[in-house]
Amino acid sequence: MKKTGSAEASPGSSSSADAAAPAEPVERARLQAEVAKQRVRIAKEELKRARKRVKEAKREAKRARKLAASARKIWKRVRRKARVKDTGTPSRSKTRRTKRRAARRTSRRTAQR
Repeated sequence: MKKTGSAEASPGSSSSADAAAPAEPVERARLQAEVAKQRVRIAKEELKRARKRVKEAKREAKRARKLAASARKIWKRVRRKARVKDTGTPSRSKTRRTKRRAARRTSRRTAQR
């Protein structure tokens, strides 16, 4: 007796159901791998953004240091001018450096004698 097409289909469908069961974990693993790739991509983008923020913060700090230095210089200049106006002569005739040198010289001279 010859088998009909419908008779072959029913056993074949059961074998395809068996093949689908092992394929499901494979599909799940593939999806998990995709999700992991997306997470890596998102993390890389976030890292890029963070690096840009750090660069900008460094630039901002550099600008602030420059402004602070120029403000200190202006403040010192104004302070010196104010002293000259009050006393009529500059307040410092010698700098600290020259005073130290002079003190060293005198101490060496006394030590040699």
